[in-house]
Amino acid sequence: MNKKTVFIIISALLMLGLMASMLLMLTMKAHENFPKNIKVREDGVTEDVFAIRDLQLCPTESKEYEIDLFCDASGDYNITMAYEERKQGTMKHYVDVVVKANGETVYQGKLSKLIDGKEIVSFDGTLLAEHPLTVTVTYTMPYETGNEAQGTSADFDIHLKIQKI
Repeated sequence: MNKKTVFIIISALLMLGLMASMLLMLTMKAHENFPKNIKVREDGVTEDVFAIRDLQLCPTESKEYEIDLFCDASGDYNITMAYEERKQGTMKHYVDVVVKANGETVYQGKLSKLIDGKEIVSFDGTLLAEHPLTVTVTYTMPYETGNEAQGTSADFDIHLKIQKI
């Protein structure tokens, strides 16, 4: 091989390595934007905001987020999740939402109803000192969705409020 071919191969390998490291950094940063553990205050109200940016789905595709709620003292709590649109997008009209608390469905409906403020997610749950209460939020685009959803996205915040009952 001549020097030019060797140089091209080395350059291509370096570019691939750079692209792989950038992809890894972006993936890790995406997970940082959605904290998974919340320490709940046993007296008073605990509030937090989760940012969901650039939610894009294809028909039959799902994205799932898990939040673990921890508390030093066991007790019953009311958990409320209110949605706020950050950037107007039409993806919200095509996405179904299922919220589960420890595997039990507590909400099922359309993302558009949550974002437009027509519905909020509210349920009671028991937090135990030994085990977290896991809240799972799943966004799914149904199979029947057509090309009208192509190129759409959704940007919104979830305002989580946990209050002792």
